[in-house]
Amino acid sequence: MQNPDIARLFDEVADLLEIQSANPFRVRAYRTAARTVRDFPEPLSDVAQQGTRGLTELPGIGEDLAGKIRTIVKTGSLPLHRQLVRKVPSGVLDLLRIPGLGPKRVKLLLAKLKIRSAADLRRALAGGRVRTLKGFGPKLVAKIRAGLGQAERVERRLLLHEAEAYATALLKYLRQGGHGDIAGLAVAGSYRRRKETVGDLDVLVTGRDTQRVMRRFLTYPDIAEVVARGATRATVKLTGGVQVDLRAVAPAAYGAALLYFTGSKAHNIELRTLAQDRHLKLNEYGLFSGTRRVAGRTEEAVYARLRLDWIPPELREARGEIALAQAHRLPSLVTLAAVRGDLQMHTLASDGRATLPEMADAARALGYDYIAITDHSRRVTMAHGLDPARLRDQWQEIDAWNAAHRGLTVLKSVEVDILEGGALDLPDELLAEADYVVASLHYGLDRPERVITRQLVTAARHRWVDAIGHPTGRLLGTRPPCRCDFEAVARAAAEAGCLLELNGHPDRMDLPDTLAAAAKTYGVRFALATDSHQPAHLSFMRYAVDLARRAGLEAGDIVNTLPLAQWRAALKRGKRTWNPTRLPRLRALQTTA
Repeated sequence: MQNPDIARLFDEVADLLEIQSANPFRVRAYRTAARTVRDFPEPLSDVAQQGTRGLTELPGIGEDLAGKIRTIVKTGSLPLHRQLVRKVPSGVLDLLRIPGLGPKRVKLLLAKLKIRSAADLRRALAGGRVRTLKGFGPKLVAKIRAGLGQAERVERRLLLHEAEAYATALLKYLRQGGHGDIAGLAVAGSYRRRKETVGDLDVLVTGRDTQRVMRRFLTYPDIAEVVARGATRATVKLTGGVQVDLRAVAPAAYGAALLYFTGSKAHNIELRTLAQDRHLKLNEYGLFSGTRRVAGRTEEAVYARLRLDWIPPELREARGEIALAQAHRLPSLVTLAAVRGDLQMHTLASDGRATLPEMADAARALGYDYIAITDHSRRVTMAHGLDPARLRDQWQEIDAWNAAHRGLTVLKSVEVDILEGGALDLPDELLAEADYVVASLHYGLDRPERVITRQLVTAARHRWVDAIGHPTGRLLGTRPPCRCDFEAVARAAAEAGCLLELNGHPDRMDLPDTLAAAAKTYGVRFALATDSHQPAHLSFMRYAVDLARRAGLEAGDIVNTLPLAQWRAALKRGKRTWNPTRLPRLRALQTTA
């Protein structure tokens, strides 16, 4: 069982407990445990083998939950989960997976309308009975109807970090039993292109004895069902429902197969068309001149034979990358090693789960030069947001920490809410004292496009706002991006010198890569951040880098690849010439928004 499977069991336990009116503190404990497990960067199955001690060091995991994690890892199930499932109708778990429905609403549907399954819900929606319930207004009913249809049509896609947990564990298992037989092993598809969500996992292997690897693959402990098996391909479903295809490829064709199965489909079509123009044929077995294979052992050889520079997988989306490769003008994509600091994280002072020193120590272990502690402002929707007095107290703590430590600078920062009309949740004189200010929207994201645009544009041009945090507000699979005139926002940010954040939290991955690429054309610069709420989250920086690479961004586009002194000078607040009256185009945009 991998981390996403354990987390899903804990989430379902919490949902079932809530439906059955269990103690709210018990429900919250399982929800906290699910978040901790899901976000933990290493396989908990490895930690669990060492006993409960390592598990209890994780936030929100005590002896009882640690024991349950060990039970899940050992047996693949949880007795408590089975007991709770038996107490509710069999279709209730299906209802919980429908967007727009949570345990409280499912409980109400069950109690008031005797809705026990997705089929019952569809009939109740058609008959108008759901609208009679308190709290089920027209918008919610429409969302539930759409969610029901989507759930019936489409398999759930994995978030990238969930897919990574499955892929990492499987590749480790295959390599451990490879006995020198493996010369090449990779996960292709949208996973290799680092898309925010991933469907099935396509694994390629080549080497001296791939049959041995295929046999080992079919003994993988997390397999729930073997769908198909053959000499060169096997398909399985894992316990979490993920489908995995393993293909064994001849060494001479491995590069061509990796290129083909990585995609994207549109990128492959353009490559095949280019090959045809050169009187060649390209497929998963190689690049051919007539019947003679002229390239295929490596991707680099295939691209070179087509007179192209090798194109990083993240760029293979048919967005002009082939023309750039022909002209030797591909961007030198930013790497994780280039990042010198993390520009959004939270502590116990607001909604984080670790102290400031604990977050700083974790950042030092990663070799960062600086970090921004950006606890939330006082907005009433945030239970523990900081008012001016508490924020100044935290900044004094930061000053004391910096005075006592070397090698890492903690920046006095805040994530301030953008209020109605673009006003900010804290006074200007306080924000002026900060090293770095992130302004974000956290509520009202379903407001009309012109309203959201005005809020973001106004915040971007504010003298003391250095960056717009998670600009679209999306939560993958849960909440769509807010509607705004993104061109207006990007132009405003570029002209005001305001950064746009690439938030690497796996639930967000925001800005989307397409919008980040568009923003770059207007001259926007970017900040990479993890939105960490505990030390383990700092590893999410790799997902922010994934977003940046898919957008074609180089280190020079991103401010936190700079040394601290240069970073300070690059901020809006660090530019002595900054003058809002010199932004006529920005004022025009704000008027039209």
